[in-house]
Amino acid sequence: MSNLALKILIVEDSKATAMTYREILEANGHKVFVTHDGKSELETFEKELNKDLTKKTPFDLIISDNSMPEMNGVDAGKIIHSFFPDQKFFFITSEKRLVLDAFDVDGKNIDVEQKPISTELFIKKVAEITQQ
Repeated sequence: MSNLALKILIVEDSKATAMTYREILEANGHKVFVTHDGKSELETFEKELNKDLTKKTPFDLIISDNSMPEMNGVDAGKIIHSFFPDQKFFFITSEKRLVLDAFDVDGKNIDVEQKPISTELFIKKVAEITQQ
């Protein structure tokens, strides 16, 4: 990854997995926020959006699981995507087919990988989606 710091939101109900993603991203100089379900994802997104008067998407990338309590990643992603179609998403889930059915997965703005993901592929995909 390049030296350009990104603002990334991780949405993952497994705290161990979320912390692994966070450590990798922070080691590469990125600012990382972590939530554990789709409902808190929406709340965090809105809170960060309200801090920035430009009303552009507050995150360079949202990395999300799908199967979570409260609200799943696909449903939360659809809500955000309906208001911010240029928001970049990287879904890492055991339910890859659900993401493929819900979104136009192009590998540029929205991508999906099957869990578990290797550190190497994780870093590569984050770089590709954010074009670093």
